[in-house]
Amino acid sequence: MLNKKITPQSGIKKIIFIGAELNPLVKVGGLADVMGALPKALLKLDIEPLLILPFYGAINKQLYPSKLVKANLKFPHTKVIFSVYQTLLPKTKIKILLIKNKFFDTQEVYLPASPNRGELKNDAERFAVFAKCAVEAIKVLNLKPDLVHCHDWHTALVPTILDEYSLADKNFANIPTLLTIHNLASQGLSSLELVYQVALNKKLTPALMEDYYDDDKLDQLKIGILSADMINTVSPTYAQEILTKAYGAGLEKYLQRRKKNLKGILNGIDVDFFNPHTDKLIYKKYNINNYQAAKLFNKQALQKELKLAEKNVPIFAIISRLVSQKGLDILSPLWEKFLSYDLQIVILGTGDKKYEAELAILNKKYPKKFRAILKFDATLAQKIYAGADFFLMPSHFEPCGLGQMIAMRYGTLPLVRETGGLKDSVRHKKTGLVFTKYDSKDLEQTWQQALKIFADKKVLAKMIKAAMSQDFSWDKSALEYVKIYKKLIK
Repeated sequence: MLNKKITPQSGIKKIIFIGAELNPLVKVGGLADVMGALPKALLKLDIEPLLILPFYGAINKQLYPSKLVKANLKFPHTKVIFSVYQTLLPKTKIKILLIKNKFFDTQEVYLPASPNRGELKNDAERFAVFAKCAVEAIKVLNLKPDLVHCHDWHTALVPTILDEYSLADKNFANIPTLLTIHNLASQGLSSLELVYQVALNKKLTPALMEDYYDDDKLDQLKIGILSADMINTVSPTYAQEILTKAYGAGLEKYLQRRKKNLKGILNGIDVDFFNPHTDKLIYKKYNINNYQAAKLFNKQALQKELKLAEKNVPIFAIISRLVSQKGLDILSPLWEKFLSYDLQIVILGTGDKKYEAELAILNKKYPKKFRAILKFDATLAQKIYAGADFFLMPSHFEPCGLGQMIAMRYGTLPLVRETGGLKDSVRHKKTGLVFTKYDSKDLEQTWQQALKIFADKKVLAKMIKAAMSQDFSWDKSALEYVKIYKKLIK
């Protein structure tokens, strides 16, 4: 049940989150949403979260004013100098420590690949420096957390560095660590020179030694997997999938070693923001009791805005990056066939040029039933969630996925492939439609099922109500994280 009261958790006082993105200060992907939302849910449980983030040049200093906490810090045996600033997560009392270092002064969060960037050539090296700075800040500021929660490859060296500090300094307590993998495909590869650039001690860390002696490159995510006390992914199914060669991105054998310490927890969404009953961005607000007339109103208004035929036919929507991973390669052979039916398709997003070009042609060919808006527009996204009937996510892989959860909040039934968080959040013919094989044939058959459901208003209404009743709040996910924290802190 949404917005239920949560019981405060005893035994856990302070959790430090370390990550590369944090909504709303700086966002590129879903990682920012987790960093911004999970701490707020933990605060309701009487747990004090403290967040550590690079002080990017891209952070708006007027919107997020900060004060200097400590200047000109340096860790031994390097030339790296950094300062620590403090701000607050908006509308909360949650502190954010910003690590200011010259390598994060650019407006870019992630650097485009380039061989000529001077002292540090790529993001793998930048974020290794950030990881070391974060641990040094924990030590110098005497923060004494119960646990450090690291996010993705950008912070995967933190468990190793914390281990080094505790072994080298008897006054620095060994702090338990959790590493959350948001996307295994990005791993933070660099040359072994990184060991010297950030003064890692290869003698003190077995995981580092394995890379150092067995290979000519350093894989930060691999080291994190071998060093963190526990690992989790952003859905239970993805946690199982990454143990296989098909989804393991070359790290499956290391994950298999740690499978007893590997867990999947489904991400939540901001159920206050994604709420059709209060959403000021949609054409007409609604809830589970009065959605029918309002969704029709939203559909008609969306059709009018996008210059589609104003008729009550099923609208299939996509809000996504337009890349093969999101299923564009198996959708591509089907567009013409789908458009032969009395339906409409609305797509919002950008991506590979070949898919953008293909969709632009369909825009001209089917002006009254097909509309691809090749940009990202947050307001239009909300209107699409409210006005569409079905939401397409036929992904090849999906660590969690948020679109399917948001769509269900708005009574728009997701049509998804059975993978990762899509499998964990959508129930076939209950809250959406699910197909198994990653091919156009299976997708087409499921699409046909969607058309039949749309024609059967009784079945459609039952599924919409079931979808809108799902609890995808961060409060629910936070309780699962607390179970891991308690296990680590014992």
